[in-house]
Amino acid sequence: MHRSQQTAGEVFRVLAPVAIVALGIGGFMVFGQRPEKAPRETPDDVAAAVETAAIEAADGDFTIEIDGVALSYRRVTYSAEVAGRVTKKVKQCRAGHYVDADEFLLEVDPTNYELEAERLTVQIERADQNLAEADVDVRNTESLIELAKENLKLEQDNLARVQQLATKNATTDTSLDTARMKELSSRNALRTLENQLSAFKQRTNTLRAAKKLAQTELKRATVDVARTKVSAPISGTLVTVDVEEGDYVKTGDPLFSINDTETMEVSCQLRVDELYWIWLQAGAFGNHADPDGGKELEFSLQAAAGRRKPELQQAGREATFEIPNIPVEVAFPFRDTEYLWSGVLSRYDGTGLDPSTRTIPCRVRVDAPTDVRVGGDGIAGAVVPPTLFSGMYVKVRIPIETTVPMLRVPMTALHPGGEIWVVRDGKLTVARVDVARKEGETVLLLATADGPRAGERVITSPLAAVEEGMPVKEVGPAPELSPIPVEPDGEVGATACPSESDTAIVSRTASDGQAAPMSGRQSLVSARSSGTPTEDRP
Repeated sequence: MHRSQQTAGEVFRVLAPVAIVALGIGGFMVFGQRPEKAPRETPDDVAAAVETAAIEAADGDFTIEIDGVALSYRRVTYSAEVAGRVTKKVKQCRAGHYVDADEFLLEVDPTNYELEAERLTVQIERADQNLAEADVDVRNTESLIELAKENLKLEQDNLARVQQLATKNATTDTSLDTARMKELSSRNALRTLENQLSAFKQRTNTLRAAKKLAQTELKRATVDVARTKVSAPISGTLVTVDVEEGDYVKTGDPLFSINDTETMEVSCQLRVDELYWIWLQAGAFGNHADPDGGKELEFSLQAAAGRRKPELQQAGREATFEIPNIPVEVAFPFRDTEYLWSGVLSRYDGTGLDPSTRTIPCRVRVDAPTDVRVGGDGIAGAVVPPTLFSGMYVKVRIPIETTVPMLRVPMTALHPGGEIWVVRDGKLTVARVDVARKEGETVLLLATADGPRAGERVITSPLAAVEEGMPVKEVGPAPELSPIPVEPDGEVGATACPSESDTAIVSRTASDGQAAPMSGRQSLVSARSSGTPTEDRP
């Protein structure tokens, strides 16, 4: 009996866990699976109401507008070319004053340089006298040489006669030796005079070289005297003046700096996509599809240059490393009026992209900064800027003319990922586009053969959920709510029931069919059409 009870207990301990596990698995199989949800069919007549706008064809012409700051075309720092004390300085030689080219500004003490010039003048006169003396010595020596040659000739003839007599034993050896000594003395005298003549001629050459050196030093001294009078090197505005009357300056010390006002520059920065259009306008290369016939449009340097001015046609090495010199407009807004200057995109300000802004620094040259005109309606204020001043914050407008076909859509039609929603046959079609340019409230798109076309409608209102081919209904913008009327006693009165246009705004998605509240620009399905009663709102 005891053994049977023990066996039953062991069986229970073994089977109990197995039963619990089996019950758990069975419960999970029965209750753990999510019941299949019956798809809710969307009625064919329920469509998301959307606002739309027409896709317009664009000619590809637009304007790139960037910010810039006006700078001087060049700044000249004038340094002292001679040392000395500043003895004179005019009143106009102050920072901020405008001076003309070659206008006298200040003077360095010229006394030492004038004395040096006078000394060299006297030295040249002395060199002339020495040259005259040397010429006299040369002429005298040449005369003595002629006489010495005649004396040598006589002595040679005498020696020949004595030698002839000696062959006949008609003279003594002493007479023969005497004749030989006289002939030798005559030759020695002639050689001495010839050596003196050579020395006199060399002395003359030395004196001429000394005179030429003195003349050169006199020119230098004359230039130094002229350099003591400092004039403006160019026409412009004095930026800094570093000396005062009575100061001592050394050669190389800065005296003043002056900005060139005959020409100005504007420093600006272009993005790479903006520079692309500038390159294309000047004759870049590329292919774009023709949306009407699917034919590729070829843009070559020759084809693009057909619509360009001669100064815009660049080729070869210069076109490779230089920015296209296209005309631009520089605008300065002042008291609700724009003042305009004509300029030209002249050069890169460096050799590449700015690493901090990832833009390309450029310079715009304004050749006539005083030629200012008034933009807009032409009505200027009481004050007109006389010139383009350095430091002005301006707008640079670059007109772009291309033959690339484009489309124009509202900015609200463009969605992340470069998508727009086109309405075709009452259904939404998602189209991917290539954005060419964003301008204010509109966007320029590159026209493609398989993309949207001019005249089609594009959705401009947002949607809670988007699905390719979902039905949509074009409506106008949501009306504004009527203001709340106020009774004369200051209490708010009750308003009448809203009309159909003032009913709740909802949108039924294509996925689960649940209604979601929408903004005034989203899909509209009136509560009245769905059978939902409305209630009065104050």
